[in-house]
Amino acid sequence: MGISRGGAGMNLNDADRASDELVKAIGSGRPENMARVAVAHFWPLFSAHFEMLMSVVTALPASLLDRHPLLRVLHPMTPVLARTSRTFMPVVSSEDARSMSPEELDFFVIAQMIAARFNGDVAGSLGYARRLEDRMLQLRVEARDRMDGPLWFFHLQIGSTLLAAGESSKALLEFATARQLGRLSIQADAERIALGRVALAHAVRGTVGDAERALADAVALPPVTAAHARAVRATESAVAALIGADRLSDDVDALLMALDPYDSIELSWPFALLARCRVHLARHQPEDAIEAIRLATDAHPPQQGSFAADVLAATSIDALLASGDLSWAWRTAEERGKAGVLSRLATIRLALQDGRLDTAEQELRLLAGEQSLGPAQRAESVLLSGWLALARTGALDRETALQISRIARRRDSRRLLAIIPRQLVEHVRDLLPDEAGVEFDAMIVGVSSVEMHARPALTVSERRVLNALPVHHSTAAMASAFHVSPNTVKSQLRSLYRKLGCSTRDEAVTVATRLRILVPDQASS
Repeated sequence: MGISRGGAGMNLNDADRASDELVKAIGSGRPENMARVAVAHFWPLFSAHFEMLMSVVTALPASLLDRHPLLRVLHPMTPVLARTSRTFMPVVSSEDARSMSPEELDFFVIAQMIAARFNGDVAGSLGYARRLEDRMLQLRVEARDRMDGPLWFFHLQIGSTLLAAGESSKALLEFATARQLGRLSIQADAERIALGRVALAHAVRGTVGDAERALADAVALPPVTAAHARAVRATESAVAALIGADRLSDDVDALLMALDPYDSIELSWPFALLARCRVHLARHQPEDAIEAIRLATDAHPPQQGSFAADVLAATSIDALLASGDLSWAWRTAEERGKAGVLSRLATIRLALQDGRLDTAEQELRLLAGEQSLGPAQRAESVLLSGWLALARTGALDRETALQISRIARRRDSRRLLAIIPRQLVEHVRDLLPDEAGVEFDAMIVGVSSVEMHARPALTVSERRVLNALPVHHSTAAMASAFHVSPNTVKSQLRSLYRKLGCSTRDEAVTVATRLRILVPDQASS
């Protein structure tokens, strides 16, 4: 696929000239001329005459769009088809690349970065982001430095790619730069777009106060133009929904209703899915979360190593766990690929609920080494460490209880309190002094916690019978092996079944295996 040059280079700054030239090209009736002028004046047309530019893009034949990747990326059909059946990746021959101006090459790399995101190739999009960063550092282009230039947009797109890859802390730096440049830009949309992305990065990290302030600053700015209206609306609604989900606020249902549909092509779709699932799971509605995950998965291509993949894995694990399907939850956890922070946290919750305490401890240790943890993830790791201590020893130390109570005092932590067990909440409450205990009670009003699945306390005889089930296939065989009467074995089996919540030998083996209390080699002990 080639790319045509726009005369002697690309006009990045003269909006009036760009409009005049495109009007002339449209009047000529020649699609090739229209495409050439649209590419040559892409940035001022995109910034100031978006509707005119889109009217040309949507009127061009597919064969001509394929020769002009910038216009193909802008075409509304491109991201829709990339989700389903027709990926698009701009390429350029070496000969064409040598003839392109620095401005054209900048926008060509932008087109490659965005197209890779459309296709679900987040790793590839990161590669193009790094290439654009290198160009900005190593090659000075005067047009980039103008107040009506595209430098803010370049930083915005690099930050968006980092956010799509789950690198929210690095994304924040790019968005902050885009915002600072946007304040200086004469393009009215620049600051609001950047602020929305700043708020989104803060919301997913759990710095909810910062997200709320950035969102308030954004919506106080004038409405954006058509070029960015859809993206801004989707971003800002996702931020508001994530804040509402963390706080379990009274208006959270209205915030969820304002989100883009599941098949949205906007960058914010996994953030919207995360907000939806967090609310469903905090309300103990796993079936609704599973349906939301299915709809989002069907609408988007796989995105390995991305934030979207992390969201899909984490919410699937949590929803399957909440629905009682532990085998599928473990299968999802084991197939998650390169673990993101969210799916690692979900795996720890699964391990704790399933009694796999060594697995939970190992995952918590790995999580502690993550440099990119946001405040919400650090707070959750404290809660999960408290859960682990309670599961191991049946008790909680005072310092951990105080840490958990400090987390609970933040109104942004109500969702986290809903995903830890009631038993942990009660132990914390018992260890708090009177005044702190009253404050803690006020914070957990209306929060419905999960139940911790405790391992049953078995007698020595019950444990011996349990471990003999896979070895001896009849009551008589066990009675003979243990030198007791068959009635004694039957009595011990009845007691064992009651404690395990089952009624057959096979069910007892299944439950005991899941709880990690079956040790067949000890059957003769």
